[in-house]
Amino acid sequence: MTSSLPRMLQEGLRAQKGQFRHIANSLIRPQRTRGPTFFDDPHHVPLQYGVDKVQESAQGSAQHHDQLGSASATERRPLRDLSSFLAMATLAYFALDNYQGRVKAEKLNQETTAINVKTLQMQQQNFLNAQKQRDLRILKERLDVSKRCFKMAMHIAILKKQLQDLGVDPKEIAEVSEEFDKHVKVSNSAQNLTGNVIWLTDETEYKGLMPDYREYDRKN
Repeated sequence: MTSSLPRMLQEGLRAQKGQFRHIANSLIRPQRTRGPTFFDDPHHVPLQYGVDKVQESAQGSAQHHDQLGSASATERRPLRDLSSFLAMATLAYFALDNYQGRVKAEKLNQETTAINVKTLQMQQQNFLNAQKQRDLRILKERLDVSKRCFKMAMHIAILKKQLQDLGVDPKEIAEVSEEFDKHVKVSNSAQNLTGNVIWLTDETEYKGLMPDYREYDRKN
């Protein structure tokens, strides 16, 4: 018992000395403060000072911009509807005006075509009437020439009978043709529809004896 007491006292003193030494060391050398934890992680990048405020202000401005955008969109919508209505009204006006113009053009074209057709028909009718009158005039002239020739033939027949009654032989047709070639001239002229003009030369002795062919056209 007596031997164990000094040992216990020694251990107690030793423990007190250790505590005293620890306290003295802590007082002499200040304890190191531990830095921020992000310095221990090389992949972690700390945020700069004021970044949170900038992000908050950016988010706030974005929200404000969205609100303004939605407000401006709601304000622009009536203007867009009005512009769309005006555009549709303009297109409808131009379409209606184009349709009316096309209808007027078609009506004018039909009227012009009808007038042209009527004018062409009148011209054709006038041409047919003129051609018919010309044909009738040619037929009448041919009939008059035939009558005139027949009257001359009758006159020659009467004269030949008178010569025979007097005992004189009349000239033959061959002799008449020979005298015709000598003393008769033939020319073309557009004044007469037949296109032929015949006359005796001045030196012939038959000129004073030739009857006027117009006399044969007279009825009496």
